[in-house]
Amino acid sequence: MSQTKSFTAVDHILASYDMRNLSKFYAPPGSVEKAAYALLNLEKGSSITILTGFCVTERLVDGKRVPVAETDGPPGAVLAGETLRQLSYHVSYVADPITCNVLRACLKSIEANDNCVHEFNSRHDEKEQVAEAHRLINMLKPKAMVAGELCSRNWNDGVRRNMRGTNINNWNPPVDEMLVQFKDSGLIIAVGDGGNEAGMANLKDNIPLALDGKTIMASGVYSDIPATSWNSNLGFQAIASVAAAIEGEFDLIPTAKQVIKTIEAALDAGAVEGITLGQRENSMNGIYETHGVDGFAPYVHAADQDKLRSTLIQMKIKAML
Repeated sequence: MSQTKSFTAVDHILASYDMRNLSKFYAPPGSVEKAAYALLNLEKGSSITILTGFCVTERLVDGKRVPVAETDGPPGAVLAGETLRQLSYHVSYVADPITCNVLRACLKSIEANDNCVHEFNSRHDEKEQVAEAHRLINMLKPKAMVAGELCSRNWNDGVRRNMRGTNINNWNPPVDEMLVQFKDSGLIIAVGDGGNEAGMANLKDNIPLALDGKTIMASGVYSDIPATSWNSNLGFQAIASVAAAIEGEFDLIPTAKQVIKTIEAALDAGAVEGITLGQRENSMNGIYETHGVDGFAPYVHAADQDKLRSTLIQMKIKAML
């Protein structure tokens, strides 16, 4: 039986764009709903730590090369996190220092407090990164971690690689160590759209090679519930939106306007669109949008969230949630 025949209404939205081979490793249908129910099974007031961060290039700042985060990840992380906070969970965010600046900007754009953002500071040194992971886990005491668009070591040689197969360790600290050290201590949910994100190792047998056709990029970091979406922001938002809909709290579902606000805030904070790296010359004669997320302008992502919101309200009315 074709997998699409068992898709939920939510899956059809998340899988609506397939130019980057998402269909080859799409998570089991209904994974987002499964993730939402798992979070709602946590006691109210429980701590949930949200992790993101995928730096895709670098720029010169005062003569020094500095990593640059992408626009996919932080906006969705913030919209999901603040929905979960309003559903009575204690939410914190962890990311590399560059992505933390983007997270703070996204939070401010929707008038949310940014004192819940914590930096993961470690070199690629096993002893150091394990210690940093334990420091943050001991401080935040999460019952669950939700990771999305979090750069991950691959299963073959442990190197973090982008969709082109390039080694990007220098741009991305080992934040994925948080999931490795938290494994079997609580719930781990992960969102990905390319297969090289932390938590996607459950699907690694179906994740395609990098664009060079020879390099393994598939994640080597596992999760309890992997969820996939054509862009990770939407996957993040879907999990929290489903949770809000299940609770009947439709006003807590992120809005299209908030999607645009957070994407614009990420761009203003220095993040770039991940496919073109924000450069017109990478846009293949203008096919890809350089000012947005994953090749599409903010209004496209807003429309997806609007469609998701309306779909969830209908699903709840029809007792499909």
